[in-house]
Amino acid sequence: MDAKEEVRARLNIEDVVGEYVQLKRAGRSYKGLSPFTSERTPSFFVSPEKNIWHDFSSGRGGDVFSFIMEVEGLDFRQALELLARKAGVDLSLYEQKGNRDLARRKQRLLEAHRLAANFYQHCLVRSQDALAYVFRTRRLSKAIVQQFQIGYAPRDGHALVTYLKKKGFSLAELREAGLVNRYDGDLFRGRMMVPLMDASGQVIGFTARLIADVPNAPKYLNTPQTLLYDKGRHVFGLMQAKQAIRAQGYAVIVEGNMDVISSHQAGEAAVVATAGTAMTEHHIRALKRLAGDIRLSFDGDKAGQAATERAIGLAAQAGVELKVVSLPAEVKDPDELIQQQGVAAWQQAIAAAQPAVDWLLAQYRQQLDLTTAAGKRQFTTVGLALVNRLDDPVEREHYQRQIAQAVG
Repeated sequence: MDAKEEVRARLNIEDVVGEYVQLKRAGRSYKGLSPFTSERTPSFFVSPEKNIWHDFSSGRGGDVFSFIMEVEGLDFRQALELLARKAGVDLSLYEQKGNRDLARRKQRLLEAHRLAANFYQHCLVRSQDALAYVFRTRRLSKAIVQQFQIGYAPRDGHALVTYLKKKGFSLAELREAGLVNRYDGDLFRGRMMVPLMDASGQVIGFTARLIADVPNAPKYLNTPQTLLYDKGRHVFGLMQAKQAIRAQGYAVIVEGNMDVISSHQAGEAAVVATAGTAMTEHHIRALKRLAGDIRLSFDGDKAGQAATERAIGLAAQAGVELKVVSLPAEVKDPDELIQQQGVAAWQQAIAAAQPAVDWLLAQYRQQLDLTTAAGKRQFTTVGLALVNRLDDPVEREHYQRQIAQAVG
């Protein structure tokens, strides 16, 4: 029996689905309200005999693995790992030797990060300076601190290393985890710690913000690339946002992790972040599992404009609708907008999102002088280069006409 069948054999599909849907017996099956639509009459069915589920309201269905993939926004491997943990199945026993060793190394690093996150949370409670920064300066609520597992890295340069060594971790493991600096001391010191979690909620790294000015020290410091953390794949806040993304039918991508936290605290939870503006196809795919409408809220500078241009091609290939959220000129990011004008202003900006191509063409019009031949030539060149990234011929023709009219 392979790993997939062992996990399937140990779990009752109705028990797994029952963690997400309130099920009631209906003959030999169970029924409940769909977790994917807003129906009022139950049309979601689970068959323990056949080990399958079917949602008539959305037309979806499958086995226990496909259910977890749909409801949690995971790929198959992530769903298998999540269900294996529920079933108490050690997946490494089913791997080839090289893969088995890799799986065990990953498990050790995950445990080190879990313990580190707990350590930082306890340190936050014991530091008056850190508490003042988190609750007064950043104005975070107790609920949001708990939801995002926010903590504090003490200034002592070896506090975490000492703690994890006592828990049985070697320096080699802590180096591989990205938790130490080149001197084998704590990488993070005197910082508010925000865990980076995978889609199933496991801590795989940290983003850290200084709570006091330190000369020549970066304001933010992130976990480096490790066996667990890859900034080209990780979507910050996805674990906390996926239910809202599915319910609202869209995902908003912002530049900063604190923008995500501020938005969630204010009640707009369908918000996530990538590492700056560096969007990849992996980010798009992870979000597409939950919604086909992705809205970017990047700075309107050259970097933000370039990131939007890149994202258009990725979105077209993935078959998702890409829009751009524009902020009022007087604010620099969603966090500042929420603090100064309230969450209603942020929600209004999200609702008014423009199709990305429309937004970019408008940016080009503002930047180029279309009363001159040179300006018209430049606008046509960049506009057509953008439009040619679109896969849909109808869309391409629509924007080609717009470009022709603009330079008319």
